[in-house]
Amino acid sequence: MRSTSGNERDQFSRMSRRSGAPEEPSEAVRVMLAYFSGMTDPRIDRTKLHSLHNIIVMALCGAIGGADGWDDLEEFSEERQEWFETFLEMPNGTPSADTFRRVFSALDPTEFEGRFRAWLTAFAGSLEGKVVAIDGKTLRGALERATQATALHLLHVWAAEQQVLLAHCAVEGAPGEIEAIPSLLKLVNVKGAIVTTDANGCTADVTKAVREAEADYLLALKGNRSTLHDHVRRLFVEAEERSYRGVATARSADQGHGREEQRVVRAMPLGELPENNHAEWIDLRTIVQIERTRTVAGETTCEREFFITSLPPLPKRIAKAIREHWSVENQLHWCLDVGFDEDRRRIRDQNAAQNFATIVRCALAMIKRTPLMLRGKVRSRGVAAKRKNAGWSTAYLLSVLTTGIAQD
Repeated sequence: MRSTSGNERDQFSRMSRRSGAPEEPSEAVRVMLAYFSGMTDPRIDRTKLHSLHNIIVMALCGAIGGADGWDDLEEFSEERQEWFETFLEMPNGTPSADTFRRVFSALDPTEFEGRFRAWLTAFAGSLEGKVVAIDGKTLRGALERATQATALHLLHVWAAEQQVLLAHCAVEGAPGEIEAIPSLLKLVNVKGAIVTTDANGCTADVTKAVREAEADYLLALKGNRSTLHDHVRRLFVEAEERSYRGVATARSADQGHGREEQRVVRAMPLGELPENNHAEWIDLRTIVQIERTRTVAGETTCEREFFITSLPPLPKRIAKAIREHWSVENQLHWCLDVGFDEDRRRIRDQNAAQNFATIVRCALAMIKRTPLMLRGKVRSRGVAAKRKNAGWSTAYLLSVLTTGIAQD
């Protein structure tokens, strides 16, 4: 077992002074565990060889340091036992893989997520004018039984600029997202934000929930909302016939990796809803068309997409918000798949899979907040590399733990 060396402590001390983080793990853990005070422990007293707080701390540190399952958590905790003992009371040593599995299977996922949500939301700060993206992700390896056909599907509420997960919950696949979005919006303060969703979340109920939360919405519009979609498309066809006179327009372009793309964003007031509209779209103010022209390997394609929003027809602002929405895919979902290998994680119990997913999402938020420094220089490394370094170096693990907990 490896303890923290003097050189590592000195290195961390320099890093923490620059970041404003607490310099001792005991202080960092105290701050974190304040959010878990009074949490329901489902175990009977005679089975509590390890405190619930210890299990949560070790699981979080393990997830930061590369552990991706129960056996990994057992081995990580054993390897770091001497370090853990410097700030945790551990009369019975470290938990076994079966203990981690049983505890995470028994914990109430809603309560567990709520504790982490309260903690992580503090990282986001003000969301005024910021994009809050809502999107779902399927954990393909998380099946309750080996024969079960449906994997665990989580719906995420993501602060795009701050790169912080504000809330998440399990739903019955993509169709379950529609009912869950209004409920999730009641759990977080999105006042003044721009809430974005894909076409699955483009419903009148969502527009109502967003406006009740005192936020704006920007929703992708596709054929699943045929009445409104056909109406919006027809309005832009008419605008095209008059060469888009009077339509606010913004243009942009980029290229790289053998691809060139030009985008034209057009926004105009909706005016009247279609006569056969049966849904109450709250404060629907502006309709948007994005025209994308891509050239890849000499082949050019063109596509058009439509959006609805409560924002005024300011195409540059709208274009920026649409691009920021994809942060939920690039900075959350992709990082979970590549940095944490989430799709390959095999946890058969639904509660355990959801609770471990909560731990992983917290670990990701903390890793993203913590720079990797080697030999006094900040290194630009991805999530997987940072996890590997946290597994190698107690100093960096401590840096992630403390910087991740310290609020801006």
